[in-house]
Amino acid sequence: IAQLYVEGRSELDLRRNAMFGLWGLGYLGFVQYMIYVPGFTRLFPSVPAFVAKPLAERLRDRAGQRTVLLQVGLDQFVHHPLLLFPCFYTFKGLIENGGLDVPAALAKYRENAWEDLRVCWGIWVPAFLVNFSVCPLWARVPFVATISFGFTTYFSFLRGAPHAARKSRGEARPRVLPYEEW
Repeated sequence: IAQLYVEGRSELDLRRNAMFGLWGLGYLGFVQYMIYVPGFTRLFPSVPAFVAKPLAERLRDRAGQRTVLLQVGLDQFVHHPLLLFPCFYTFKGLIENGGLDVPAALAKYRENAWEDLRVCWGIWVPAFLVNFSVCPLWARVPFVATISFGFTTYFSFLRGAPHAARKSRGEARPRVLPYEEW
């Protein structure tokens, strides 16, 4: 979708598709499941009882809502900046360059961090407020996968093309679209 319809390319970059497919399966599927279901359940043992309550009762539960805010904060301001994005840039570098160069990947992440995190927080903070306060535990990963489809499509547009290929085609660095243009 990002390549053919957003960018208007005539040919599909299969390497890029494979990269995002493997990333989705490995990190977004397995790692995030481990974080959001068993991990957050251990860190926040009140969560199963909270999400089992009727929605109206959850909205009145101040302690439960504080736990929701703690989960969102931990996920968005610790997990994403310190684990998810460094892993993404390392994985992208491995696929593009055929070798593991963690310092180069982290340098690329530092270059893009503010823009990436701004996009991430604009989508995921509201999504996780809903996810952690409304969704039952079993629905957390399917909910994230649904939102992730749109986010990953946009992120593929923003960061998917190899830097060298973009530069050789004379393309400017993709800009973050303002919310009104989404």
